[in-house]
Parts: sequence; structure tokens; C-alpha cells
Amino acid sequence: MDVVKRRLDPRSYVKLVGSVEGCCVAPLAALWTSPPASVVRWDLAANAYPAPSGRKGPVVFAGSFNPPHHGHMEIIRYLSKAFSEVHIVIGMNPNKIYPVSPETRKQIIEQALPFIGAGNAKVWVWGDVIFKLAQHVGASALYRGIRSWEEDGKAERYLEVQNICWPMISTCGGPFGTYYVEAPPRYSFISSTLLRARLKSGESIDDIVPACVAEAVRQAYDGKL
Repeated sequence: MDVVKRRLDPRSYVKLVGSVEGCCVAPLAALWTSPPASVVRWDLAANAYPAPSGRKGPVVFAGSFNPPHHGHMEIIRYLSKAFSEVHIVIGMNPNKIYPVSPETRKQIIEQALPFIGAGNAKVWVWGDVIFKLAQHVGASALYRGIRSWEEDGKAERYLEVQNICWPMISTCGGPFGTYYVEAPPRYSFISSTLLRARLKSGESIDDIVPACVAEAVRQAYDGKL
């Protein structure tokens, strides 16, 4: 597909991608309705995520982080303990308009990393498909954060199928597995949508955003929602 992209004009390439999505990705995502076999969940008895069985090598954690919040940070903290490297990817969807630039969101996450002990994490702003960054950094898997499969599963399954199909179609590479981490139950009510609504109305965000970046989030989104 990369070779085809260089040969086609942008409009024709977008049309081709849409056809592949409609003929391959969308039908598979619609048929694959079962929940994932394994989701990392918060252990209520231990009040922590399950202890990692050993630090494995690089992993990608992708999202829009618009804005980042407690749920994101807990998942990053867990991944930084479970893997030797965590590559946090702020994807850029050309079909969406974000109130705050990806570079600003990157700075907010980077500001929080020392406070959550994630010294082995790196933040990227990435404009291409996520699996290409995963290939670039030698990652073995892609991770996504969810509130629960019931709430977020449908949209996440579509992305999971994309991560299976597109590496094979585009670069003749192997598929990338997508794995999931549920936010701790105390943060299950949190979403970036709720956070933006609080910021817009001037309500407190102290229960949603880590104190170390709360002011940076307020300043970044002030007057932009």
C-alpha cells in the first residue's frame, strides 16, 4: 500500500483506503463481537494492578489524551512497570479538530511522568498509522486504555481489527496484537469528554487530573472550549 500511495493522487488513495476499510475492516469488526480474552484489571484486594511477571520489551500506548487524566496516568504507571519501554503516542486524526495542539498535550504528559515513576516512557506526536511507529521502535504489542469493555468495546474492536489488517495489507508485515488495561474502578467515571466539560464550565478538575499537571491543563484549555 505504501508503494501504491506514492503512485496515486491523494484523492484516489483516500478512496482506495475507504474501500479496503469497508470491504475488510468494518465487516470483521462487526462479526467479532466477543470480548477480549484477557484484560488487565485493577485488583481490589491488593488495591493495585497485578504485579508484572517480568519486564518485557517495548510497548506502544496510543490515544488522543485530550486532555490526559488520572485514568491515563495509572495505566502508564502500570505499563512502565510491566515493560522495559513505554511509547506513549498522541495520534492525530485529520478528520477531527482538537482544541489544544498535540504538542501541548505531549508537554502535559511529559510533565507528569516523573511524578508517576515512569522514567522509561517517551511521548510521541505521530501523524501516520500507529503500527508504523510500533514497527519503528520494535514494539511487540499495542495497548489501549478502557473504562470497561461494555462502554468502549465497539470502537476499540474496530481499531483492533485495523491493527491486524493494515500491517499485512500496507507493509506485508505481521499483525499487531492489541491489549487492554481497565482504569481503576475509582476512575471509571472519568473521560476526557467529562474533563473538557468541567474545564468549559469552570468546575473543579482536582478529582480528575493529577495535581502535578492540573494547572497546566487549565491553562492549555482556557478559552478554547
